[in-house]
Amino acid sequence: MAKQGTTAVEVGAGFFRQAIGNRIHTLPVRSAVVGCMLLLLAVPFAHAQGTGEWEGIMLPGQLAVTGFPGTVIPGPDIEGDVDPIDETFIDDERPSLRILDVSGPAVPPGGQVIDAATVFSVNASDIGLVFGTAMDDWRYPNIYVTATSAFGLHIVTDDDDADTRPERQMVGTAGARFMLGQHGGADPAGGPGSVWRIDGRTGEVTLFASIALEGIANSGPGLGNIAFSSRHGSFYVSDRDTGMIHRLDRDGVDQGSFDHGVSGRTAAGLAAQPFDATNRLDISDTGFDAGDPTTWALPDPRRRVYGLAVHGDRLYYAVAEGPQIWSVGLNRDGAFAGVPRKELDVPPAPAPFEISDIAFDPQGRMILAQRGTQSGGYDYKAFAEAGLARLLRFALEDPDDPATDSRWVEEPEEYAIGFRGDLRNANGGVAINYDYTSGKYINTGACGGFLWSTGEQLRNPEEPAMQDALAAGGALAVNGLQGNALGQVRPKNVPPFMAYFADHDGLTDDGDTFGHMGDVEAFRVCEGVLRPPGDFGGDPVPRDRACLTLERRWSCDVGPDGRFYKLFVRNRSSLPLDQVQTTTTTPGFSILPRRQPLGDGALQVQVDGPPGDPFAMDVCVFNGADAATGGTFPCCKATVIDVYPEILCEGPDGEILSDEDFEDLMRELGRL
Repeated sequence: MAKQGTTAVEVGAGFFRQAIGNRIHTLPVRSAVVGCMLLLLAVPFAHAQGTGEWEGIMLPGQLAVTGFPGTVIPGPDIEGDVDPIDETFIDDERPSLRILDVSGPAVPPGGQVIDAATVFSVNASDIGLVFGTAMDDWRYPNIYVTATSAFGLHIVTDDDDADTRPERQMVGTAGARFMLGQHGGADPAGGPGSVWRIDGRTGEVTLFASIALEGIANSGPGLGNIAFSSRHGSFYVSDRDTGMIHRLDRDGVDQGSFDHGVSGRTAAGLAAQPFDATNRLDISDTGFDAGDPTTWALPDPRRRVYGLAVHGDRLYYAVAEGPQIWSVGLNRDGAFAGVPRKELDVPPAPAPFEISDIAFDPQGRMILAQRGTQSGGYDYKAFAEAGLARLLRFALEDPDDPATDSRWVEEPEEYAIGFRGDLRNANGGVAINYDYTSGKYINTGACGGFLWSTGEQLRNPEEPAMQDALAAGGALAVNGLQGNALGQVRPKNVPPFMAYFADHDGLTDDGDTFGHMGDVEAFRVCEGVLRPPGDFGGDPVPRDRACLTLERRWSCDVGPDGRFYKLFVRNRSSLPLDQVQTTTTTPGFSILPRRQPLGDGALQVQVDGPPGDPFAMDVCVFNGADAATGGTFPCCKATVIDVYPEILCEGPDGEILSDEDFEDLMRELGRL
């Protein structure tokens, strides 16, 4: 019935234009199967000021990734018997945050390196060494990163040998200061407690917050991770200096902190482990050793927190002791509330590595990213213990087993990360991104399904035979990202040939570097927004809560006012919403009807516009009685980005299929 290809069943052909900024790409549409479901190839495009150009620094499906920027020996050549490492410094003119484009590998995953171009970056001179990454919920999301000691604490004193370079110091000494590039310079107030904000439209860097406890600044250990909750309008930041978790509002103002060492532990009947105000880092003291993190004044493991994630109305956080995962309730405004509870003990084998990042998949399973035990890395080679850090997935017990302490299944599933050793080469960052179409282009209609994690030496196994097998797929010494389907847990994908790999910085000749990667965050828009509907056009305002889920597809049938577009709308708010308004601000496009009852959520509109052109459609769900009173009223809003198809539902023999014929074809192909 159809020609069988290596990536998809292909029947017929069409074309659509993918508008990204000022670039126009012409890509083949896969046929009746994909042509009838262009929602699955939804284009990362948005109408802006009538120009049809995207104005942000990143597009949906792209990844924000942190990592060590690299090193440089500035100034004149080294003379005499000097160890070059003593004259080597952080290269602050290289990026410590990159946005990587993984939207179009175009071929199935086969363990190969894909072209993941850096589309935007921020140098260490602006933000310093950073680990944690989060995004807010604007149309052009702002990116937030946290200062870190994960890539070492590097100190210097003034130049005393007239070579124009400061003097590196291994141990604390009088006059010591942090090396240029350790902390960001975009704001003179930047330091080890900095949360930096990168504007999603312009890329401008500003100091969002300086985390402090009762006015006392972070002494040096820096911050852990950061999580944002659109529903609660709050950011949560773990402090590696005090062990506190701070809540920030949308303006970066500290709204209070949660103390696991006291509140969490005592709620579980454990002895309190309060903050020790005498445990402060002093880089001028000889007790500080840049090569020994035990001298860096990190909090006691019983109160030391790292990874964070908001799920439902609870903040989940990782504690070093164990390690363990705990959670605390959140009020609607984001404030800490409710009784803290221990969620689970992470199996310590092969080592009790800390959990530096947490993610939840669409099924509510919890994914934990470990990072190897911190090492000083004075020589910039290893910032974390290599080859043992895992990526784990926990599912809830179903039903809950009263005989176990936890609500979660005791033995987690595990992902194989990288080809080296025991396939445990994680670096502590994890994010869920859009899935891919059958043609292996980003599928913004499938909001979850692909997992990206940071890792080290991902394609650099010790066995020569495996090196030979991987050589054709690109460089071996890849410090960067592994991407694989969400369901590829062991024993699947062992070794991980069903994965993509992306190098972070293009430097693939460093086979002896470990722990150089940080966190990863995906630009993913999955739910609608709650906003006043006084103006249905223009930029969306931030979400106050997740309230709307949309699925959509093109109908095969064509009406008198354009092509039918099917919407399947789910009201997730607590509001009695019963009407739907669909509008577009894209020139040349029209949508009818403008308003209709919500009913069971299965809706149909007619869209008309130039074939092959992208458009934006605002979908607003509201209460008709509220609207009838006039003025401002609650509106749950989402924006659909799509392309008007040139060829719709063309069958293998050139005939145009009906909806019923299309569904029969999909069943025959096993897609329904």
